[in-house]
Amino acid sequence: MMRIGLLLCDHIDPHIADGIGDYTELYPAVFSPVGIDLRIYEAAAGEFPDSTSECEGWILSGSRKSTYEDLPWISDLSEFILSAEKDRTPQMGICFGHQLIASTLGGEVAKSPAGWGVGVKTFDVVATAPWMQAEPEITEFRMLMTHQDQVLRLPPTAELLATSHYCPVAAYRIADHVFCVQGHPEFVPELSKRLITARRAALGDEVADAALLSLQDLQTRPLDHDLVAEWTARFFKR
Repeated sequence: MMRIGLLLCDHIDPHIADGIGDYTELYPAVFSPVGIDLRIYEAAAGEFPDSTSECEGWILSGSRKSTYEDLPWISDLSEFILSAEKDRTPQMGICFGHQLIASTLGGEVAKSPAGWGVGVKTFDVVATAPWMQAEPEITEFRMLMTHQDQVLRLPPTAELLATSHYCPVAAYRIADHVFCVQGHPEFVPELSKRLITARRAALGDEVADAALLSLQDLQTRPLDHDLVAEWTARFFKR
């Protein structure tokens, strides 16, 4: 088992997490089967490692906050990202983490021109990192999404890995030490359903209804969260 630090940037509201689990349960559930032993740091509460070498690598979680909000813990997390980049310590970003790594290292994050991205989304693979290679070659993957912000411009040294019409930067890498995805491999369909229902007023009926509809064909077209978890494990093993 690899010892990977999870820099946790949010929690699920208890009434939504009831019977599903908070992120403290959901992240281990998807990453433990692929050999990742998570040590959780409550980054949003100001808990950070003493050094970037305290774990073999780092996962930065999603959050309801925006990367450009003026909050001390976000600034501290950006400083940690810079330290890890300097040390070439592996970092994997998910949603908010994907965005914060990009903005910290010279990219741009803002509200998406396409509006909210929620429910199941399919992404086209446009480049293959070494840890993504498989037979037959993977050309697309499907993930659960919930975001309003997104990466508009990649850091100068980043390579785009996956894209879609609504989310041009769905996944990227920087050399062999940064791997980021906009989607949520830790999400389960029931959590997505509850979040969409709770946020209907903010999403609007059209977006909410389309997102709920996207959850109905998962038997015939399953999610690729286990695949993304496998990519993550291979990434850290490198």
